[in-house]
Amino acid sequence: MKIENQKWAGVKSLRLLIVVAGVVLGQAILNGPSLIGQRILLPLDLLALPGMYIPQTAETAKIVPHNFMLVDLIDVYEPARRFAASEIHQGRFPLWAPYQYGGVPFVWPKYSLFLFLESCVESPVVLAWVQLLAALVAGGGMYLFCRHTLRVSFWPAAVCAWCYPLTAFFVLWQGSYVPLPVCWLPWIFLCVDKIVRGGGALVIVGLSVVTFLVLTSGAIDIACQVLLGSGIFALWRLWTVHRRKRRCQKPRLAVAMLVIGWSLGFFLAAPHLLPLLQYAETGARMESRSKGKEVRPPIGLTAAPQVILPEIYGDTETGSAFIPPQYETNLLESPSAAYSGVLATLLVAPLAWCSRRHRAINALWLFLALFGMSWCVDIPGFVQLLRLPGMNMMSHNRLTFLTSFAILSMTAIGLDRLLRRSLKRRWWFWLPAVLLAGCFTWCIYRSYVLPEPLATQLENELLHGQASQTILSLHDLRQIQAWFTLHYAVMALLCGLGFAGWSFLWFQKSAQFRLFFILAIFLVGDLLWFDYGRNPQCDPALYYPKIPVLDEIAKSIPGRVMGFHCLQASLASMAGLTDIRGADAVDPARMVALLQRASEPIGKSSSATQVLSPKGLILPPSNIQLSPILNMLNVRYVIFRGTPREFMHFPFQGDDYWALINSNVLPRVFVPKSVQNVSNADDELQQIAPEQFDAAKTTFVESPIQLPADCRGAAHITNETPTHIAISVKMETAGLVVLADNWDKGWRALYNGNSVPILRANYAIRGVVVPAGSGTLEFIYRPAALMVGLWLAGFAATMLLCWLVVLWIQNRNKSKTPLKSNLQINRACSHC
Repeated sequence: MKIENQKWAGVKSLRLLIVVAGVVLGQAILNGPSLIGQRILLPLDLLALPGMYIPQTAETAKIVPHNFMLVDLIDVYEPARRFAASEIHQGRFPLWAPYQYGGVPFVWPKYSLFLFLESCVESPVVLAWVQLLAALVAGGGMYLFCRHTLRVSFWPAAVCAWCYPLTAFFVLWQGSYVPLPVCWLPWIFLCVDKIVRGGGALVIVGLSVVTFLVLTSGAIDIACQVLLGSGIFALWRLWTVHRRKRRCQKPRLAVAMLVIGWSLGFFLAAPHLLPLLQYAETGARMESRSKGKEVRPPIGLTAAPQVILPEIYGDTETGSAFIPPQYETNLLESPSAAYSGVLATLLVAPLAWCSRRHRAINALWLFLALFGMSWCVDIPGFVQLLRLPGMNMMSHNRLTFLTSFAILSMTAIGLDRLLRRSLKRRWWFWLPAVLLAGCFTWCIYRSYVLPEPLATQLENELLHGQASQTILSLHDLRQIQAWFTLHYAVMALLCGLGFAGWSFLWFQKSAQFRLFFILAIFLVGDLLWFDYGRNPQCDPALYYPKIPVLDEIAKSIPGRVMGFHCLQASLASMAGLTDIRGADAVDPARMVALLQRASEPIGKSSSATQVLSPKGLILPPSNIQLSPILNMLNVRYVIFRGTPREFMHFPFQGDDYWALINSNVLPRVFVPKSVQNVSNADDELQQIAPEQFDAAKTTFVESPIQLPADCRGAAHITNETPTHIAISVKMETAGLVVLADNWDKGWRALYNGNSVPILRANYAIRGVVVPAGSGTLEFIYRPAALMVGLWLAGFAATMLLCWLVVLWIQNRNKSKTPLKSNLQINRACSHC
């Protein structure tokens, strides 16, 4: 028996090694140069675009950007990661981000297993290794789910484990924190299934931990959608397992265990969730969505073909063009993210219906596939449900990951039927075959006759001198036409292979076993073809090189910066500068309102302030006049790119950069001469909007206070970290000390060690009333939501730990009982 157990353990280890090797091989093919440090898994080529970051030279002008839609990876995600790494290396946990918006809560998913590991290493080489870890988590979960829930044999589970991290949702969003919660989707489904089937009390711990990992891994709306999917799966599983036991205690116990597991997971994630929800209440994005604004509305049936032909409307990469249906802006946000392979979707997945024991779960996968696409293709009923309050806070176009997971689950079942040679010829085999034949014919036709406007319309416009924003010449157009021709031909080839597969199944029943291994190769190859080269790997020399002009500004008098049609918000932080603009998942509404009133209007943008340029008037020889709002917000430097005018004298100039100093800027801490009360926030905003406003003379507060008509005093910062600011105050009279940082309820103020209230001054910044005399004013960031979250997390951790101790004691007692009985038998025998 012991030898058999050892053999079985060896087989399990070998199988696990095969699964891991397949996942690692796939990532090595895609990201090999980045894994060994020769390249960086970031679109650093975008930094060389005019106005971005790297100075324009003859060498940088030759760099062709790969895909501008990946710009958030270099101007939002990487600056946030570097800030988190800097804080951790200085022994501080990152809670407050001072480098944007005048300071905001640091909502980057810092509790994420993946992103925390990224933050432990400053070198960007870690990005590729964390991507490999995420792929292993996703692939390993898919394998266990296929084996233990779908109960398919080893090779089908292994093939789907290799494919899952290669599906479009993971690859299109690679580098951002959007897909990270989806890595845990098969794990949470597995835990739910085991609980419903009575898998033991230990599974509650697993469900709690996985729920915590889902909620903290990345984008919170995607995490909620993963939990929504697990809830649908739980309801279906409860119905199929316990529908005949409604009067029994087992279904009630299963429901109770599910609720306990999910609840403890939420409690564990409370230190992340509660501060995030508190900050989200102040956000411009949430405010907009609560009013019913939809950034990406439903599209219609024209979006459906992208599930099987993901590049039917083109791509946003250089050398192609994206000509989608209405409302679509890029491939990332499109239904193409559901792509799991033509052969998987239309050849192998339909074979799952040949398994009689899987028909019930196949119905669930069909429902989840439709639900995942419901928003994109505008399915009535589903869309109205997703527009309900609370639900409308999520990006429903990203539900496509449920469609991809459902397709791959059915693929595992179909492969299992194929491997077991249990397929019988069915009349409906010709339905997907006809669909594949239709797609093949259409793609062949389109490879010869391109759709408009590519065929003739754009060429006519170019001949008449009407160049578009992306297609500037006939050479560009010819390159794009060649790209479409090639990709339509490749899609036709894949559809043709799928039709050949159905024909083979129809006529060659005895050779189904051999078809399995051919299909396994093509399933992985299909996804690798779509994935390869999609995410650029760039030269490490392009990684935010030092800019002498920006270094000089960073060493000069402290003050915030803004770029004029250049240097998007968070990029300044990579040079040690603090921008007043910003971009995060929330965007504080009041600060956004101030910045928009002080800046030039911009077109449609996903971020409210990321690319804003200040309103201003250049005053020769070296000054610039800005809005009083920017003066109040301590915007001291305005950065320009290009060749400056000859008659100007620039304090900072060189390497395609030049900058002017705002001589009217107020210090970051100041004492206004008078303070006036306003009745509400709208009146306050109206008071500070005029060009005559001067915050040093008059500051407005919403709270009623009594101060002298003429306040006199001075204050300056003596010490500062992101979560602690010390200010030396010398007041001749009582007055208001104003700190031009974003107001947030998480901050506490102490004057000479005594707690004092922080008022909201001038609509969005902080003010504290202090008496006459000298003292020290301290601002400490200690949000009550974080404290409550830590208590809840501690409670949940204690409960789970106690639960584990109880289970360990029970198992120990059970293991001792047989031993005791054996000893008694031996003693009895010795007396005989």
